[in-house]
Formats: sequence, C-alpha cells, structure tokens
Amino acid sequence: MSRPTVSKAKTSYPIYSATFANSKPSYLVVGGGGGAGRHGVKNKITVFDFSSRAPTVESCAEIEASEDDSVQSLANLATKDGLILYAGINSSEEDRLKDKNEHFRAFEVQFPKANKRASNVQEEKTPQGKITFLSKTSLFTNPTDANAKREAYQRVIRLSPPQRNATGPPNKRIGAIASSLAGNENEVVVFSATTNRPDNVKDIIQRVPLSKGQEVEDIDILDEGNGLFQLAYCLPGDVFVQPVLYDFGKKKNLSKSDSRRKVYAVPFPNNYDKKTRPKIRCIRWLSPSHILLLANKHNRTGVELWILRLYDDGAGHIILKKTLPKHVKASVGMDAVLLDADSDGAYQAVVAVTSIDVSLTVLTIDYHGQTRNSLSRFHAFATYHNVHELQMTKVVFSPFFKPEAAPGKSPGPQYLRLATTSLGNSIDVETFELQPISKKPKSRYLLQSARSLAVTNTAKYIVIAVIIGAIALILQGFIDPEGSLTKSIIPSGLQNAASGLKPPGQVIDDTRNAALLNDGNSPVVKASQRLLDLLHLHRHPERPRAEHKAIVVHHDPDNDGALSTEVHQGEEDVVKKHTDAKKWEQLSHGEQKKWKERLSSAGLWAAAEGETILKGIFFGQLGGIVGHAAAAVIG
Repeated sequence: MSRPTVSKAKTSYPIYSATFANSKPSYLVVGGGGGAGRHGVKNKITVFDFSSRAPTVESCAEIEASEDDSVQSLANLATKDGLILYAGINSSEEDRLKDKNEHFRAFEVQFPKANKRASNVQEEKTPQGKITFLSKTSLFTNPTDANAKREAYQRVIRLSPPQRNATGPPNKRIGAIASSLAGNENEVVVFSATTNRPDNVKDIIQRVPLSKGQEVEDIDILDEGNGLFQLAYCLPGDVFVQPVLYDFGKKKNLSKSDSRRKVYAVPFPNNYDKKTRPKIRCIRWLSPSHILLLANKHNRTGVELWILRLYDDGAGHIILKKTLPKHVKASVGMDAVLLDADSDGAYQAVVAVTSIDVSLTVLTIDYHGQTRNSLSRFHAFATYHNVHELQMTKVVFSPFFKPEAAPGKSPGPQYLRLATTSLGNSIDVETFELQPISKKPKSRYLLQSARSLAVTNTAKYIVIAVIIGAIALILQGFIDPEGSLTKSIIPSGLQNAASGLKPPGQVIDDTRNAALLNDGNSPVVKASQRLLDLLHLHRHPERPRAEHKAIVVHHDPDNDGALSTEVHQGEEDVVKKHTDAKKWEQLSHGEQKKWKERLSSAGLWAAAEGETILKGIFFGQLGGIVGHAAAAVIG
C-alpha cells in the first residue's frame, strides 16, 4: 500500500535513542553522538516538531549533552511548557574507574513559542525552543570489576505510561533502568519518577540484581492504579514479572522483596542446544494478562511475535505466534502503542517492528475488553522497505489520548506518529490518520488501511442484510406460519439454511469443544494444544474433582512419532477404552524421561512448567513400551 504522510529529518550525529513528548505528541526528541572524542562527532540531544507533516523538518532545539559519552537512552515527563528528559549518558572513563559514573542525567526542554507576525520583523523559518541541563546522578551500584567499570552503561530506561486522558491530572509515575556490559554485575533499578534528580536512597524503590552473565534486553511497566505497577523485563531466554506497590506520599515501598517470578522460559530445541534457541529482544504489555514478545530466531532465520498469557499463579504460556515475512531475517527493535478504549475496555494495539534489511513492518491486534479478556489475531497493516540508508537504531510511537471535544461537536482528525532513527543520522516519521470505529460520540479509534476499511464497510452491509432476513424469518412464525409472505422475500434455500444456523458464540464453542474438549466420542485430535491449556480447561480450581475430565496422550510411532490427545468424561472411560495407559506418577523414570523429550519436541510442555502439571494425566504406549493396565493403575 502507499505510505502515509512521511517526514524526514537529519542530525549531525548517529542516533541511539528517541522519545515522543507526552504533552505534545508531535514533538520528537532524539539523542546520540560519537562517544568520547571520536573524530569530532559531538554527543547531542535534538528536538523536532513534526506537527506540520512537511517532507523535511528542521530542528527546533539542540544541546551538546556531554563531552564524555553519547546519549544511549531517553524518556520524558510532561511539564506545562515542555518536558523533563531523563537520559542515559556515561561519565568519563577516568571518573568511572573512580566509581563516579553519574550516568543518569536530566534536562529541561521548553517548546518553541508561537511566532508573532509583524510587518517589520521577518518571521523565523523554524521557531526555536530551548534545552537546559538540570542534573546528573548515579543510581546503579558501582561494579567491582575494572573492565565492567569501563564498559557498563545505562542501556534501557522505561517509565510507566503517562495519563491516558490528556486533560486529566498528571499521574504519579515510576521508572526502571537496566545496565549493560557490566559483566556479572548487571542490575535493574526501579525508582520514583517524580523529580529531575532521583535520590539514590530516598527515591530508589527496588534493586533487582541479575544472575552472573545475565543482561536485560528490554523493560516495560504496567500501571494498575493506586500505586500498583507491574514491572516486566526480558532476558534473551526468560521473562520475569515483578509487582511494585509504592506509596508516593510516604516514599515507601510496600512490595514484598521476594515477589519476582519467572513467567516464561523459551523452550530448548530438540537438540537441547541453548545457542539455537530463539532470543527475546523486546517486551511490551498489551493488557494486564497479555505480554507481547519479539523473538529473533537462531542464525538470522526469521522473526516472530509471541503473545504470552499470564495467570495469577504459576508460569504463563504462549497462546499466539506470528511469523513475520521471510525478508525479515532479524529484528533490531519493536514498539507498541495502545489506542483509546471504549466503555467495555476494548481497544486496538498498534505494533511496529524494524528489521536488519532496513524495512518497517506495522501490524495491529485488538483487545476485546476485560469481560472477554482475549486478543484477536495479528492484522498486517503495511510493510515499508528502504526506510533508511543505514542500519536502524530505534523505533518509537507517539502516545495517543482520547480526544476531547466541546458538547455537540466532533473532534477533528486524529493522528498517530511512528518514528525510526538510524546510524546514518536520519529520522523518518510516518503520520497515520486514525479512524473512529463508529459515528457515535466518544467512539474509540482504529488504525485501518484503505482496504480493511472497505472490507469493514462491506461487512456492515452484509450484517444489516442478514439481520433483516433473520427478522423476516422470526416474523414468519408469528404472522405468516405458512410462509406465503416471506417466500417472495427470502429464497427457500436460505430459509432452510437459516433453520440450522447457530449463534456465532455457539459456533465458536462447538468448534472449540470438538478440537480441544474431546468428549471421547469424537476422533482423536493431533496434539497442538499445550497440556497446560487442557488442564486449565478441564481442571478448573472451582470445579469439583469428581467433575474433572481425564486426559490421555498417545504416541504413534507409525505416523512420524506424532502425538495426539483425548479428553474423556472420567477415568472410568479411560479404563474401558485404553487398557494399556497409565498415569504419569506410575511411569518408570526411563519412561518419564522419554515422554518429556517427546512432549517438549512437540511443543506441548516445557521444562520450566515443571512435572507437577503432568501428574494425573494418562499416557499410552511409547515406542513399543507397554504400560500396565489402566485399571490396575487406578486401583
């Protein structure tokens, strides 16, 4: 499809970080540089205003941020006339070796004021704002290793989301930073983001030390209100979630020190080679129960988006995977933005992924609200090629807030901006116009392509026609039982077909029951559903144990070793139909080992989920190994 409005900009330095202003989402702040004394390339922070959507945009404010190192990370807090910038900039190597790395910097940005036209004063081409240095401090624990002191830096900074109502009072926010290249001494620091210079003692909420050799790839924070946040961070092979409960008034951390839990571990491949596992690169919250993960496959063989479903207790599991087009061999970054929600809590998330082939992929996914607490599949919006001349370094969306309009008036056009930056000093900003989902007041907004919009409109007409036909069929039973009136309106074939129609929800339930809730009378289903899902469906904690259904896993050596599952009404049905099956706890150690290998290879179970979930499940013959009779097992 054709590209949206595209604006370009240039800097005098390679760009490593970028952030859109929260109060005025048209303002983009970027930072980078050449590091310590590299060929005269200075380390700067620059502000651009992309509200005009002009093809080329000039900077409106700039500052030399440091002579010691480049700007590696940026985040911002809104102020009345601009914003407060948090930046990750190392001190000099000499200071770092003396344990004086003031890596956490703060700057104030004042947006340009509107030009006042005068006949004797020539209007400036680009109104200028101002960037002022505020403070610098250290939040990380100083490494003990000399090499770590030289190389460690603040790679990631992430703040909790800003107030989603642009006209509402500002919300109290927290932030998290992660160190990189500190050897075995990397850590995550959670702090109160309410000042331009967080105090190393008073404003530090939590320190999360990492194990030896671990390094955080990405962080995201979910704000659940009343001082409760959910911190999610990913390592290349693991995902952790840690609740943070903080009293801003008393500056007191109310969280439990041992509340961190691992919610997902990337399964090992068949050969159990850790190096060939996909590596998680980015993480974003989509809802309180869903996390979006970006994973690069081994040896640049592809990129996948994963939806991780969380539960109150225990590990989460991947419920949806999206493989990106074949030209996307490996990704360098991802961002996601949540659009405004309707009264049911439903909203759309827009996702952008940048690739090493300098392409940009944009997708959407819908959250159906708290009642259904589910997501749609991914919808491809567009792919843009050759976005920059050199490797991309950052991708970031502007925040989107529900528009406010005077009573009786509809809000004007609404836009969403997407910025990418590169090592070639270039900036590319795509401006998408959002569409209201309906003409009703306060309707939520969507990102739709012209094609999907046409499909949506066509679907509306089809639904209207179906409703009219359904009403006619209903009226037939009351005022026209012989069908003499409706025969002339609705074809007889449609009348006969309509008699067997089921509500959409029932169709979905019936399909799901046939595939997943096998009642023992339907054919065996090839196992594609994780055992954890089946247990969640059939062994709900509130359901009496007597009503739990029995699950049987089969192995077919004559069919490429395929696994299949059956779900029966109870253990008695298993005894009658599968006399060679036996429960997990009755298997020998060797049999359990072989079954775990088969289950892991089929993607039905991961070692991180533990053996507990396997207890009580029946297993048939495995490669010629004959089990005891199920009746004897139950006995």
